[in-house]
Amino acid sequence: MIVCAGSGGVGKTTMSSAIGVRAAQLGRRTLVLTVDPAKRLATALGLDLSDDSDRPVSLANAKGTLSAAVIDSKKIFDRFITTHSKQAEVVERIQRNRLYQQMSTTLSGSQEFTALERLLQAVESEKYDLVVLDTPPTKHAMDFLTAPQRINSLFQDAVTKWFLSPGEKPTGFIANIVGRGTRTVLKSLETLTGNQFIEELIDFFAAVRSIQQVLRERSEKARLLLTSDSTRFIVVTSFDAAKLMEAKYLQGQLKRLGYRLAGVVINRAFPLWLPQDSGSASTGGGESLENVRKFFETFREYYSNRYTLYDEFAKGLSGDVVVVRIPEYRQDVHGLEDLAELAGELAT
Repeated sequence: MIVCAGSGGVGKTTMSSAIGVRAAQLGRRTLVLTVDPAKRLATALGLDLSDDSDRPVSLANAKGTLSAAVIDSKKIFDRFITTHSKQAEVVERIQRNRLYQQMSTTLSGSQEFTALERLLQAVESEKYDLVVLDTPPTKHAMDFLTAPQRINSLFQDAVTKWFLSPGEKPTGFIANIVGRGTRTVLKSLETLTGNQFIEELIDFFAAVRSIQQVLRERSEKARLLLTSDSTRFIVVTSFDAAKLMEAKYLQGQLKRLGYRLAGVVINRAFPLWLPQDSGSASTGGGESLENVRKFFETFREYYSNRYTLYDEFAKGLSGDVVVVRIPEYRQDVHGLEDLAELAGELAT
């Protein structure tokens, strides 16, 4: 497994796709899993955004194969419930619960859980030599790394029993919180789902108890998969100083949590169109050309200072972590030819 991590907007999906292309070129049966592909990448990879099945990608001159799939959180959650619940009425009860409907789409951790569940399914199918996961576009990449623990904690018996007695009536925690000091808060919460918020909450945990053990087991399997010897992380960042600081923090957290960092990709590190010298414009042109030359030198000095920033960033990494600087191309990456070119850039 290769897991591409990083904050939003740094090019994780594009890099994940390019890594998949390179792996297929090298002879591996490869699957790229992505959560939110741009339309141009979806078109390039032949993805049907209404379907989350594995789609073969036609890749010329590849020794291996490339497939791609979009991760649909709602569909994966629904299938998970249907697969692991023994009773049809429980499935229906969970799926019509408004708290579940919120959880399966927008609740913090749901996208991360479904991405990991989809990754587990791909690995367990044994159809691929390599699975590349493009992590969900979260504000903080740490949300993905801690998702298994959060899901596991949410569905502990100690939590679900707060909401239920053997007779499925609210006692204990619910009885205690419905006091003068919390009624205002509960009133606010009730506006999210109507007047029956507490009932929805109780009903949700009552229904989900039948599959909470499976939820915990799958979350633990996902955690073990992410920390296994066969999984490597690649942090994708950009030339922005704040993004580099975030990437540095992320690589420290990866180490702390026992994940293996293989490389850092600094995307759009320098303009591909910026030449190394201005000698071709050294004669003639008068004052206008001189002004252009001064601007060019100032611009190039700006990027030279950026390189110093990159070097300082790289010094803080382990010696076995590869740092790759990808140029800013003249246009966005379109189609498989552009992905193959980017794959070649990564390979060097």
